[in-house]
Amino acid sequence: MHTQNTLKSRRLSRGFTLAESVIALGILVVLITGFLAVFGPAARTIRKTLSTDEASRLQATLEWEMSVVREGREEQRYRGDSFRKALEWISQSEEAGETVLIYKYRALPGETRRDGTLEPAERELGIAGEDFIIRPMVRRLSDPLLEEDLEVVEGRVFFVKMRQLIYEGDGLRVSEEGGRIVDPYDPGEDFSVTPESYPEAIVAFEAEYYNLPTTSFQFLTSTFDPDDFTRPIFSRNLAVSR
Repeated sequence: MHTQNTLKSRRLSRGFTLAESVIALGILVVLITGFLAVFGPAARTIRKTLSTDEASRLQATLEWEMSVVREGREEQRYRGDSFRKALEWISQSEEAGETVLIYKYRALPGETRRDGTLEPAERELGIAGEDFIIRPMVRRLSDPLLEEDLEVVEGRVFFVKMRQLIYEGDGLRVSEEGGRIVDPYDPGEDFSVTPESYPEAIVAFEAEYYNLPTTSFQFLTSTFDPDDFTRPIFSRNLAVSR
């Protein structure tokens, strides 16, 4: 009896043989390969969907901002004319001091500032939907309210370069010269300073979206230069109307 128990004990303690280990490893590889084949494309689709959703949000936020004139400073500057605002923003978007920035920030529900936007909420407030809400925002670098927004920014900050689309043959092409708004059928006179003289009801333009490496206001007002960024994360053709 003692001998049989000893043999059993030795058999149990000897572990797996090399052949058994190779077989087990082969089964594991087959299982992992099958898992990746099924869930790999799904994961890529999810990442692509999230990227597409974010791009659509950025586009919609910019389009909405270009169609409104905010109270106070903007209302005085553009005399309530959103088309005038849009043409100025397009023509000046590549100037370092007038860069168009898109972001989300923590805001206090019901507390408005002089331009009609919501007051920024302190980071110590912790209950989303009750203490604060997340609001998308578009401001130019010259906007005096930008700095306090960036102190409570959520997520990444993007900026946009915009250039007018003009007709060439049967299609449209991006203008080679930024900073100008011209007749898209007969480029010549610059209407960026006199938008009321622009002969068309619509301005078509290309918007290139770039991701900023930091949310620091100090970076934006010191070392930041939009010309240093040459590879947009995506671009869209848009239009604004009178």
